[in-house]
Amino acid sequence: MFFSLCLLVLAGSLWAQEEAHEPAVDAMQLLHEAGQLFAEVQDLAVEWEIARQPAPRDQLLVLVSLLPDERFELAAVQVKIDGDFAAFHEYSAAEIKALAEGGAHRLLLKYLPAGQHELVARWVGKVRKAKEEEVVREVRWAFRSGGTRRVVELELSQDEEQPFPKFSLREWN
Repeated sequence: MFFSLCLLVLAGSLWAQEEAHEPAVDAMQLLHEAGQLFAEVQDLAVEWEIARQPAPRDQLLVLVSLLPDERFELAAVQVKIDGDFAAFHEYSAAEIKALAEGGAHRLLLKYLPAGQHELVARWVGKVRKAKEEEVVREVRWAFRSGGTRRVVELELSQDEEQPFPKFSLREWN
């Protein structure tokens, strides 16, 4: 549309010059220059649209699962990404029961900018010994994002050889 309007204005000015008996400008040269200007405007429009697009992002999904362990009672899970608070959930007895029966809790669904990141998962709960003590366990995971979806499972499982259950992070492909 804009190009057509430019051509009409250019043709009108050529016609006016011929009517005024001024030296005629080479119409082909003017059309060529108008075409070049139009191509430059199109290139700028494409560059502008690319610049307006958000940077490539990565979707991160964090799930929590557990296998029943009578030595540890889960109370809450917290997640930080790059040192910033990302998610926290305090579990009820019904939620713990659902997790123990094989369920998984979607703790976090977040879009991240492309680049290097660190996820820190923190489990808070009580250890059943002679007296109950609050325990905090932490897992760190460094990863690189860049346009794909990552699914991470924070898992609390039994480890018969250790006095505490096993706290782990597993990435699903």
